[in-house]
Amino acid sequence: MATGCPVHEEFDPLSPEFLADPYAVLAGLPLAETPVFYAPSIGYYVITRYTDIEQVFRDPGSYSAAAAQAPLVPLVPEAQQILLAGGHRPQPSMVSLDEPAHARLRKPAARAFSMKRVNAMIPAIVATAARLLDAVAGQAEFDLVAALAFPLPANIVFSLMGMPERDHPQLKLWCGSRAALGWGRPAPGDQVEIATSMAAYRRYLRNLVDARAREPGDDLTSDLLVIHGEDPERLTLDEIASILFSLSFAGHETTTGLIGNTARRLLEEPGRWARVVARRELIAAAVEETLRYDPSVPVWRRVTTRPVTLGGVDLPEGAKLFLWLAASGRDRSVFPQPDDFDLDRANASQHLAFGLGLHYCLGANLGKLETRLALEELARRYPKLRLSGGQQLGFHPNISFRGPLSLRVCTDG
Repeated sequence: MATGCPVHEEFDPLSPEFLADPYAVLAGLPLAETPVFYAPSIGYYVITRYTDIEQVFRDPGSYSAAAAQAPLVPLVPEAQQILLAGGHRPQPSMVSLDEPAHARLRKPAARAFSMKRVNAMIPAIVATAARLLDAVAGQAEFDLVAALAFPLPANIVFSLMGMPERDHPQLKLWCGSRAALGWGRPAPGDQVEIATSMAAYRRYLRNLVDARAREPGDDLTSDLLVIHGEDPERLTLDEIASILFSLSFAGHETTTGLIGNTARRLLEEPGRWARVVARRELIAAAVEETLRYDPSVPVWRRVTTRPVTLGGVDLPEGAKLFLWLAASGRDRSVFPQPDDFDLDRANASQHLAFGLGLHYCLGANLGKLETRLALEELARRYPKLRLSGGQQLGFHPNISFRGPLSLRVCTDG
């Protein structure tokens, strides 16, 4: 640990109290005096201030992405062997790669998320949202996450990659295993089962690549295979599977959380929902404010490649950093009255919820678009929508992805 660094022994982002309400924990920390502190529970330095996190993102040479998916707890040997045999390497995908390897994968993957391609998805997103809400039409109460927030982005991104709809439920389960492995604290007894699921997930993606190599389709996997065909060394088949591994998870998990979080924040205050129902153009602002106020990706991770000074603390090479993006969104030096959810906030889009620089989220525009269109359709159909009473929201026990597992809503006002 860095000499002289403040320590908060009680800080644990996987504790029941934190998972239930991280913002209550945030409010109880003396961050004005200790914007950088060490958390023994996870072995990371927690970075909370907007300017410090921005500094990290703008200096990828000093702050490596190698820790982005590193397990928080040591894996038992049997789980490690299963993962390695299944093709799950320590540096498996774009989010945990530095230059130049990162650029080699990001450039072809970015083709899927160009503004032209994203805008071309609008009819499919609108039609899918309408179909999903048709399925619960007439119900006085339903789970918004199960009905819309999960299946909409999952259907869009899995279909974009060429994955059959019959496989979507299994992919959802595998993605849950991935969240537990990379960002949770699985017990030794659970690690073998999780590792087995991850190996199956990897094998599925590699088989998909082989299948599209034999029979190309109108999907991202086939597009990436065209690049491979032009120059097999430029993009290998394993690297195509790695790109799919990144996008099949990030392309839906984060948006599921964003839809759930935005709906929750709008519905928890009836006046907010009434405003966006009356003026649906405010929904785009609500999405940006949610990304600041309650982001679906509250944490990124980095590791120092050299000794650095951050937030007045001297950190050694190899220091693991917990970039608390959710805390940066509540930084009052950047966002006045940060604990207020404000649909009229002028600088809400200044949030760091999608990162910054080299690793800025490829799917940011698609995620915001899906969330906006989903909520516009919801507001059109259910002007008197409200949260069901008596529910206690649950969240998946991991550090990096946050959204309600279930959100019960009533349609009868």
